[in-house]
Amino acid sequence: MSAGSFGPFLETELTGLLADGVTDPRYRIASATLHDVQFRAGHYYGIAEAVVHHEGGVGQTYFGMTTAQVPPTAQGQTTNHLGYQVFIWQHPQDPMLPGLGLAATPAQVQQYFAQERELTSLQTVIYRPMNRAVFKAHLAPRQPAGLGETIYLKVLRPNTAAALYNIHVKLSAAGVPVVAPIAEPVADVLALAGGQGMPLGELVRIEGVHNHFDPRRLIGILDRFPRQVMDYPHRPSWADRHQEFIYSARQAMPADDARVAHLGYQLEHAHEGLELGPLVPTHGDLYEAHILVHQGTGRIQQLLDVDGAGPGFRVDDYACLIGHLAVLGYNEQQRWGWQTAMRFFNQLAPYTNPYALAVRSAAMVVSLIPSHQPDAQSQLRGRAYLQIAETLLAMAPSSFPGV
Repeated sequence: MSAGSFGPFLETELTGLLADGVTDPRYRIASATLHDVQFRAGHYYGIAEAVVHHEGGVGQTYFGMTTAQVPPTAQGQTTNHLGYQVFIWQHPQDPMLPGLGLAATPAQVQQYFAQERELTSLQTVIYRPMNRAVFKAHLAPRQPAGLGETIYLKVLRPNTAAALYNIHVKLSAAGVPVVAPIAEPVADVLALAGGQGMPLGELVRIEGVHNHFDPRRLIGILDRFPRQVMDYPHRPSWADRHQEFIYSARQAMPADDARVAHLGYQLEHAHEGLELGPLVPTHGDLYEAHILVHQGTGRIQQLLDVDGAGPGFRVDDYACLIGHLAVLGYNEQQRWGWQTAMRFFNQLAPYTNPYALAVRSAAMVVSLIPSHQPDAQSQLRGRAYLQIAETLLAMAPSSFPGV
């Protein structure tokens, strides 16, 4: 498999693929660029930008593509390509995110979430086709000399926004410092206030391993998660899905296939009989970007992105943080992310099974290996993450006496 390709999405054949999926005779795809490819639960998802010739001239248009099944009402076209059935849609007509058009349209954002305010900018923060999207909206100050305001718009799958709204309300009532919704959801779009504080990763980057943050402060906050969280669906953690991500890494890194396959074997062996502890209320995606801290003291001010809150294992919340930190600054001489991850590991290990913490942290890093590596920089990143995962897994025998 060549660089710039993943599954059915080959850069060299992308223009033809999109042309097959666009049935409007007034449109002609002149060229296309692959922006991102994701692999989730056995299916590929791609985002492409195309130069399109039409009756009005020439313009740029984004397309989404997937090998997954889509609802029969989805707007788009199915085409066969390289042995795959690929469904193609024009942005923002995502088959599973009906609110995407609302959140991507400034006039509608202003109408529903910023009435009597001036919307000064609207940016895409993240877009995972058929899964979720987040937009950042900047609002002008209410008063001439005042400060502007930032809100975030979460675009969710049908019939899930109300549940997430309720999660925020319940966690806040329990004393968990989550951001507040600014209104009830509209068309599966939930608007949240901007968080207060600095992302933990930024604090670590500035201060290095001797930063002011103490990860043990998370224990008290996680203990505040109400028992009602146990009634939410139990979803597999990122670490649970390690074999899915091993497969993705093997596809993206053919030159390192044997090495990645061996890591997958080691992870599978390490998980045999692995003691993860009791099921408890968990955050579900507790990494450094979702922890906002005070820059001066390092104290936690807010937790973000509680979409994955539900029953799970506390060790996975810790491993999520350690795995994400371990890859930060991977290409810098100081390796401040790795050093901080090791400090946090040692501080949290007494509160969980340290062997499981090492194994699940390694599995977490595997999930971060880029599934699309079209250039030398992304390939370097992939190999660096692979080495970090190997190192974390190698820590497992020494992190738990007698193993």
